[in-house]
Amino acid sequence: MWRQIATIICERHQISYDTLQRVRQGENIIFFVDDRFVIKIFLPLRDGFAREKAALEFADGKFGIDVPKIIHIGEIEGASYIVMTQLVGVPAKDVWASVETRERTEIISRLGTALKSLHLYSAPVSETALNRDWQKFIERQAQRSVERQRDCGANPEWLESLPNYIAARLELLTEDKLVMLHGDVHFGNMLLSQQSGRWQISGLFDFGDSMCGFHEYDFVAPGVLMVQGNRELQRVLLSAYGYRDTQLGSNLRARLMLLTVLYECSDLRKYALRLKPEAINLTLDELERTIWTFV
Repeated sequence: MWRQIATIICERHQISYDTLQRVRQGENIIFFVDDRFVIKIFLPLRDGFAREKAALEFADGKFGIDVPKIIHIGEIEGASYIVMTQLVGVPAKDVWASVETRERTEIISRLGTALKSLHLYSAPVSETALNRDWQKFIERQAQRSVERQRDCGANPEWLESLPNYIAARLELLTEDKLVMLHGDVHFGNMLLSQQSGRWQISGLFDFGDSMCGFHEYDFVAPGVLMVQGNRELQRVLLSAYGYRDTQLGSNLRARLMLLTVLYECSDLRKYALRLKPEAINLTLDELERTIWTFV
């Protein structure tokens, strides 16, 4: 059925092609049209279409890294879709194991400067899809945190400790300028390509989790899915963003762990298992120090 719908979309916009390939990843329906375009058909989840459309329009030319450009938008069978350019490169998750240490450092540093470039611009709070009211978002996430982590299989000690843990750190999230957040930077959404024999970032996609918020929220996904427990790469990411050595202390670590708990898709058990199996039995304070090791 989805292939037939993708075919109709191509016909509607007079897009000729040789191959139409379904990509089975993510929560939406995605097709590659040759190596030129991507058709993304949005299921009615978390306002993904409106968020991605607004974010791609805002981020174009502001990232310092290539992002998809919108070619067509529309609706079919009650589902919204975007036809966008297909970026060059391979998913970082497919090649990261073969990337040398020096190149990893360069890639993470490049990511840090790219996030800084995006965050230099004031948040597009006039975009309803992206303005989720940051303060209310944080409050909702805090209220739902125990239930969410219970659903993810968190250990009982975490569930008991979470309310006090969150309350003790919320004051660290002081009012600051809101920025446009990508919201989900990880190896699956980052493309790499080899230039002069070296791996470099060639693109970043999937803006369906974007929103306006506090800039440090954008460190959570790379922190727990890319550089978890890696002191040097965490320091590279934060230093490239602009943090001074004196700022890389326990207060920053506490803020980042709080944002890890309050993250829209937070799963502390998964993050612990990515470190080591026994990490699921750590206390929250121990898990904070084990995930965020840059101090």
